[in-house]
Amino acid sequence: MKLNTMADDRLSEAARAFADGDVEMLPGTLDDAAGGALVDLLVERGDAVRLQKLGDGADKALGKRARKALHLLRTRGVAAPKAEKREFRPHGPYAPAEEPSLASMIDGRGERIVWLVREVDRGYDVFEAQLSDTRGILGFTTAHAPRKDWRAHIGRVLADSRMAVGRVSERHARALIEEGYRRTLAAGRVPPEEFARARLGMGHFDPEEHHPALDVAPPYEVPEVRGRLASLHTLPEIRTWIPPEEALPALDLEVGNIVTSKLIVDPAGRQEQLLAAVARVADTMLTPEYRALLAARLYETALLLAGRGQLEEARLTTTAAALTLDDKVTASDNPFVTRLYDKVVKVPESEPESGT
Repeated sequence: MKLNTMADDRLSEAARAFADGDVEMLPGTLDDAAGGALVDLLVERGDAVRLQKLGDGADKALGKRARKALHLLRTRGVAAPKAEKREFRPHGPYAPAEEPSLASMIDGRGERIVWLVREVDRGYDVFEAQLSDTRGILGFTTAHAPRKDWRAHIGRVLADSRMAVGRVSERHARALIEEGYRRTLAAGRVPPEEFARARLGMGHFDPEEHHPALDVAPPYEVPEVRGRLASLHTLPEIRTWIPPEEALPALDLEVGNIVTSKLIVDPAGRQEQLLAAVARVADTMLTPEYRALLAARLYETALLLAGRGQLEEARLTTTAAALTLDDKVTASDNPFVTRLYDKVVKVPESEPESGT
């Protein structure tokens, strides 16, 4: 039988439903008078469970009042539930900064390591995947780590700039590994046995609506920064990137023909011919598949840069990705792609004079 008191008469329908157990959570917030009435009613009823829920709720003023009331019940001998340790995490686009999953930079061969970390009883399950953006999963291991140990490891890794590792959300880490699995199958390769055993334990794969880098580092307008896109190749995360392996023979042939030509003796003319040759090869190799692969690398790099607070560089990187995905823009009109090829071509300063 429900008690009917003066406090009960001052409750809104939502608060009354919470007090009577018809709903588990109190929707919205209450003003001071209504909050006081609800707490008074729960004290009269000796309802420590619902007072605990109010104490853990988002309404700070009401929570403080509820916790005081809960203490009062304890002094009266009412058994109150043990308060659970509360862990607050930020929400929205910057939430990944608190995540225990990690990802390394992408090296010049398109390879990296991703650590998918899932919270379980007494610690974390850690799934380490070595990924290639062309061959898929190259290696896979699993381990269990106590929370304290893993968080200490994160601190050490993030403090070492040489490792170029950043935090990512569990959802994104899961998506990266799933994409690696699909690339493994597309390449006609067999996934590692350890991956097959661990796949169910990695949790449900929830596809992302768009790349998270776009939330934290939205692209600039291309005309504003076009002239700065080539400078991205000076970043340690991008410096080692080179053109796709299948482009190198054609590039070598073009460069060899120009360097050994007896018809081009002027260094300036040779430089011009080399740049034109590089542009031809780059235009030929910028297929829809390579556009997508290069843009994916750029988005992943932007996410790591943003996580380290390098927001300007991260936004330049997502801008380069957007320009690369635009199939109306050729490689020779994309400063980032052009520089990708230019940096592997050494242009002779001058020819040694021959003796007479």
